[in-house]
Amino acid sequence: MRGEGDLRKRIYSGFILLILPCVLVLSVLLSILFHNAAKTQELAAVRDHAILISDLLSSGVIGDVRFSDYSNLSPESTRITVIAPDGSVLLDSRTAAARMENHSDRPEIIDAFANGVGESMRYSATLRTDMYYYAVRLNDGNVLRVSKAVGGLAGVFAVALPVAAAVTTLVLCLAGLTAQSLTKRIITPLSSIDFDSENITVYDELQPYIEKIDRQKNEIAEKMAQLSDRADTINAITGNMKEGLILVGNDASVLTANNSARMIFGENIEKRNVMHLCRDANFQGAVKKCLSGANEEAQLELGGRVFSVYFSPVHSNGNARGAVILFQDATERNIAERQRREFSANVSHELKTPLTTISALSDMIENGIAKEGDIKSFAARISEQSRRLLMLIDDIIRLSEFDEGSADKEGAVVEPWELWELAATVIEAFRGNPRGVDVRLTGERFEISANRRMVDELLYNLIDNGVKYNRDGGSVTVELSLAEGDAGSPTCKISVSDTGIGIPAPHHDRIFERFYRVDNSRSKKTGGTGLGLSIVKHITEAHGGRLELESAEGEGTTVTCYIMR
Repeated sequence: MRGEGDLRKRIYSGFILLILPCVLVLSVLLSILFHNAAKTQELAAVRDHAILISDLLSSGVIGDVRFSDYSNLSPESTRITVIAPDGSVLLDSRTAAARMENHSDRPEIIDAFANGVGESMRYSATLRTDMYYYAVRLNDGNVLRVSKAVGGLAGVFAVALPVAAAVTTLVLCLAGLTAQSLTKRIITPLSSIDFDSENITVYDELQPYIEKIDRQKNEIAEKMAQLSDRADTINAITGNMKEGLILVGNDASVLTANNSARMIFGENIEKRNVMHLCRDANFQGAVKKCLSGANEEAQLELGGRVFSVYFSPVHSNGNARGAVILFQDATERNIAERQRREFSANVSHELKTPLTTISALSDMIENGIAKEGDIKSFAARISEQSRRLLMLIDDIIRLSEFDEGSADKEGAVVEPWELWELAATVIEAFRGNPRGVDVRLTGERFEISANRRMVDELLYNLIDNGVKYNRDGGSVTVELSLAEGDAGSPTCKISVSDTGIGIPAPHHDRIFERFYRVDNSRSKKTGGTGLGLSIVKHITEAHGGRLELESAEGEGTTVTCYIMR
């Protein structure tokens, strides 16, 4: 873009280029005029000189025609020649007459003998210049011719050149100063225009352009405001997206990325090659195909998280100009899908075991294969497996209710009630258990506001686990107390400790998963479904609480539930 300085130079140069040819043309024209005027004056002087000598001869002032007389009457630059009627030269002021050729063919001589006077202009090879000849017929019949070398235009220029150069230089200096002044007068109003002002004073000729610029300025301001609002909206949307978003150019460089993408790959990923962000072959192959114009999807594991990645090409005029890459965190979904598969497999397995036993024993009784004395024991086993099956189905239904969010609707009326009394009632159900496990209640008495039925279920499952996985004659202790929550609010603390077999450390992270068992053979002996602790976890989370597990193999287990009061 050209600036003010360039415009100033162009205007100044324009003035100079306009004035310089004018000065040169004027100098040439004046030289030609001076040359013509000088030439005219010089020719007139030759004619006057010739007429003067002719008159002197005619009036008798000059007598006999002698060379010395003519020589004295003629300036050194003028040549006088007397020619006889036959064309022979009688007298010449420069050369001996005998040495000169016949002049009867000269135009001026022919005209002078015929008309009394004659003149001509021609180039003289001898003198190498233009010569002017003027001839007058004398009274004695001879012809008097006066000639003189006439200076050419080049000669005039040579004489006038120093003066013309001096004048041209002076005129150019004055023209330069004038051009500078005019340029300043033109540029100053333009350079002082304040486009932010509402009233702009400028040349009338430029007013339409100023108005157009003002309209365009307003339109640009509106467009910029719209673009700014749109950019802010896009930044707000992309900045708060949970999904990672990366825009890639057609050279595979990262143009921009949102906060989620930076958290996945690091803070400074702009301008880096997207291929350097992830070395996974599926990712790099998908990027290449996307930049070629194809939509792609891939599953990646980055930083311990699983992402579903979607590659969308950006087209312009039918060609791929870049790509949009979206990273959607699918970790929880993958975990849920894995748990669903495991849950389905476990449910199938757990249901199949009692059903197989029931079916086999029923077939034996129906077909008369069972002995009369075995029927009673078979019926007892069928009853036992049926109860186990019903308990398993109840637990599965209960977990489904938690998944669907409908479990907390049962007994939804929440009112203050005393936790001690509920715990004592639950413990009473385990008095006199076959293994002789002592169940005791300790701690404080206080009221809480929670779903009574769900807390009842929580206590039952924890105490049931403590009894099942205990030693014969062991103990289970239920301790109730108040604690301070994370936000400083009062929290109810329920701890159930047993003196049982304990849980090895490698199993602590998975013990609350559905159907997870540390020892499958022991679980089958105790008749557990593997869903009790999973139900405890759901009930605790439904009350905004959390779980803690302390256990060591052979040293017993303590499960602590913190729930909001």
